[in-house]
Amino acid sequence: MVWERLWLSFLPLCVAVDALGVVPLYWGLVQDLPPAQRRQTVHQAVMVGFVVALVFLWVSEAVFKVMGIQIADVMIAGGVILFALSLNDLLHPEKVLYAPSTAIGPVPLGVPIIVGPAVLATALLVRQRYGLWPTISALSVNMLLVWVVLQVADGLIQRVGPAVARVVSKVMNLVLAAFAVMLVRQGLTLVLPR
Repeated sequence: MVWERLWLSFLPLCVAVDALGVVPLYWGLVQDLPPAQRRQTVHQAVMVGFVVALVFLWVSEAVFKVMGIQIADVMIAGGVILFALSLNDLLHPEKVLYAPSTAIGPVPLGVPIIVGPAVLATALLVRQRYGLWPTISALSVNMLLVWVVLQVADGLIQRVGPAVARVVSKVMNLVLAAFAVMLVRQGLTLVLPR
């Protein structure tokens, strides 16, 4: 039962985090940096993303209560934002929605690339269904997975090539778009009268 809850918490977060889909974006941001700075960037990005997700999980319930926001509202808003981001990447991959800077670890790599609207909305949904600790555990495993994937990203890109990495990213964006539609659909079923 515990393993089942952990697995069911892990899967949607794994799709939302999209460790393999992050690789082409990561490579586009860091390819001109020396290897030591790339490793530091990965550490910063994963740590900042993880902390942001944890803080969001801890404070969101209290903030939502004060503001009168329900989980259905977050599902609909997160789904719409996630769908827009996925659609933009599917249709216009050359348009970058952020301006790169010298400190790309925390922003944009940590937030919003690794931990963005999809991860935050999914984390709330998972917390509501399976509880806080399975969500934190699943989030921890996913952040570790992203860290490992980005540590080996240079070799991965060289082995499979940038074109294959982009194809994987497109497929994951399609899955993410479908997940966004599911979030909106479930949110609407919670707020619309039957």
